[in-house]
Amino acid sequence: MMSSLSSYFMPPSQKRKAEEEAEIVESTSDPFKHRKTNTEDTCGQEDGSSGKDWPECWTLLQKNDFCQRNEWLFVNNKRLGCKVCRDIGSLPVEKRMGMKISVEWANCKISHFGESRKQQLMSLRKKIFEHKESGAHKAAERIKSESKNEKLDKVVLNTTKVFRTAYKVAKKNQAFNNFEDEINLQELNGLDMGYTFHSTNACINILNHIADEMRKTLISNIVNSKNKMSLIIDESTTVNNRITLIVIIRVVLPKHSAPVSLFLDLIELQDTTARGILSSLISHLECLGISEDYLKEYLLSVTCDGAAVLFGARGGVKRLIKEKFPSVIFWRCANHRLELSVSDTVNKVVGVNHFKNFMDKLYVTYHASPENARELEECAATLELQLLKIGRILSTRWVASSFCTVFAVWQDYEALVYHFQEAKEDRRRSKTDRCLYEGLLRTITSCEFVLDLGLMCDALQVLSELSLDLQERNIDLFTADRKIKNTVQLFEERTENPGPYYSVALQSQKTMKFKGSELHKNEKLTPTISSSAFYESLKETVRKCILEGDDADLPECAKVLDSKYWPENPGKQLTFGETEIRKLAQKFCLNEKETICGFHEYLEENEVPDKLLPLMHALSTIAISSTECERGLSQMNLTVTSSRSSLVIRTVSSLMFIRMVGPPLTQFNPTKYVESWLLQGHPNTVDTKSRKRSREDEGTSEDVSKVWHLL
Repeated sequence: MMSSLSSYFMPPSQKRKAEEEAEIVESTSDPFKHRKTNTEDTCGQEDGSSGKDWPECWTLLQKNDFCQRNEWLFVNNKRLGCKVCRDIGSLPVEKRMGMKISVEWANCKISHFGESRKQQLMSLRKKIFEHKESGAHKAAERIKSESKNEKLDKVVLNTTKVFRTAYKVAKKNQAFNNFEDEINLQELNGLDMGYTFHSTNACINILNHIADEMRKTLISNIVNSKNKMSLIIDESTTVNNRITLIVIIRVVLPKHSAPVSLFLDLIELQDTTARGILSSLISHLECLGISEDYLKEYLLSVTCDGAAVLFGARGGVKRLIKEKFPSVIFWRCANHRLELSVSDTVNKVVGVNHFKNFMDKLYVTYHASPENARELEECAATLELQLLKIGRILSTRWVASSFCTVFAVWQDYEALVYHFQEAKEDRRRSKTDRCLYEGLLRTITSCEFVLDLGLMCDALQVLSELSLDLQERNIDLFTADRKIKNTVQLFEERTENPGPYYSVALQSQKTMKFKGSELHKNEKLTPTISSSAFYESLKETVRKCILEGDDADLPECAKVLDSKYWPENPGKQLTFGETEIRKLAQKFCLNEKETICGFHEYLEENEVPDKLLPLMHALSTIAISSTECERGLSQMNLTVTSSRSSLVIRTVSSLMFIRMVGPPLTQFNPTKYVESWLLQGHPNTVDTKSRKRSREDEGTSEDVSKVWHLL
């Protein structure tokens, strides 16, 4: 056989002639020339008594000859394999870091090709020679010979310590400069942290690798589960003026019964048009492992706020997604719709603007002047009241914050009145300031203001409770629709039955006293808020939060899944809810027959069968609110501060993913991330080829350094 490198690179005609001559020599040679004298066969077969296990084109003598000259070769199931690559594949990762073994040779999957026996023999000889001379095989032989070196056992251990330290820096949102200090501290405590890979850039690279591997594992589990999923997206701008798109995925993970909303990634947008946003989103999801074909089959809904570029009916992302994925439900955040309903009420009802302007004036008075804020705090402490922070109301903020502000005025009413009285008589203040506080005192002690305050407390309390309910992570479509309808009904009844705060205000109007303060009629005849008109407007605007169009019947269809709405004997009425279940199955692209059959079993046994789980999971997967994006953007603002504005978006995304999705430090196991890191050829902490970390003494003053030995 040809076994030299020069024969392998012969011209084709000479090579064929040499192979034919070698074949003749092999077939006529002494059968026992290359046999081993001991009883062990290098290929696992000593003779043909136990069955032919080598390739068809080989004879037993040829098999023994090849195995004799290539001790690494073995045969199994008529295929060839490499013992060295097989053994290296089972070694710990530190023994084989930075190399890629041949999976086919390691798993004994090498076979011949060609029609004639001569072609088959030639193909096997060529494959054996190529593998023998390959860099991977030679590296495997070298590593196997060094695999007993105990010094290599420290590689994973030391690198694991560094990975855990970097993970702690990200989890605690520390600056990357703290990474070296953390290494120094652990070395001072007696730990061996190696001598390289301790820089700030190393920390960033480690965290990016950990986040990428975690994200790959998450996406792999999501894709393999084949459960319906929803996307929650929102657009924002970072401190360094980079426009980004935050992506949250909501899905039921394997071996889980309830959906979870998880931060997926942060995408930097180069094109902020609707087509640019959609193109960036789909291409980024494909890079993560979620293909467009997978989205067509398993994407259930997309939730976002009411921005025109996202929700625009003519040229927004909504229309483009509907064209590409017709079955997708495009959901507008219920909390944002609730905010807009309150804003519409402010514009429609007379008197609300006057109340809002007074609250804004309080905000400016106490937030623009630290002295005024300190005086009010001292006044509230004197009256043994808890001073609540006063902020703007009915603006671009959650209504829960508006209720906190209005309730602060209600609770600290006596403190405000006392402070206004003291301030208007304080001669140390300017005449303008004294007139300001005199006007505030005249407004806050009027009967009209107290009535408006009680009315706003009642309404905003209901709206804030609804807003907080819609922000819950486990709220589903049916529950959200029911809560919105209950709020509409409550506002309808409030026109005849006043709320608790408004009732107290009406009683104060009769006695002309409220919380110990004398009240008076407003001389300027400022119109008060009409309770009937206010609640009527709220009722109409909140009703807009309910689904409309083709998706309006989804909550009613989902109602049949709640056992509270079943007939008395559901087992005898198997046709109950069949129409609704069929509509839901069609809407969510599920198997109708299996879903209806599962619902019948549910009616009979009152336990959710496996056939009905896809429908139950799909209903709970629809994201009602985009508050998860708001939480993610808040996390981004904590990460990208003015002192860290130079961070690239990939690093920001990695930090956010670790903080929001990654396990706590006590449950983080860095071993598998270290293994994947080393197998990709990255350096380790004891790599002698890497540049060692410079360890300079801290401090720049030479005079101070002379004192250190005394301390």
